[in-house]
Amino acid sequence: MKDALKTLERVKKFEIDEQRRVLMQKLAREEELQKTLKNLIEEYEREKEFVSQNPTLCDFGAYTDQYVKKRRALEKSIAEVQDEIENIRDIMAGMFKEQKTFEIVTQNRKNKKNKELAEQEQKLLDEVGTNTYIKKHQQ
Repeated sequence: MKDALKTLERVKKFEIDEQRRVLMQKLAREEELQKTLKNLIEEYEREKEFVSQNPTLCDFGAYTDQYVKKRRALEKSIAEVQDEIENIRDIMAGMFKEQKTFEIVTQNRKNKKNKELAEQEQKLLDEVGTNTYIKKHQQ
């Protein structure tokens, strides 16, 4: 039974490491999307400034429509990634809870074994003390 519990602990640790790796990928993806959104907004502001200085050169309305579509798509992607991140964190919280349960069970077993050993040692010491007392009083 002890080996099975250790195996479960190792499996749970592996699963947590795997989820942690996935989480890091999702966080990197979110950061990448946030940077892309920031760059898109900065580019739009530059274009807006250029058009305000040169109003006859281009159709800013069409550019704005494309900008709004791109921005909404990016914001939707960011929201999806954030939902995935939240789900992964919830899964990891459950895994940590299970792992902690395994650790508590292992510690309880260890404490029980230590207590049994201490009791056996105390019985042995009591027996040695009793035998010494008996030998001393027989003489």
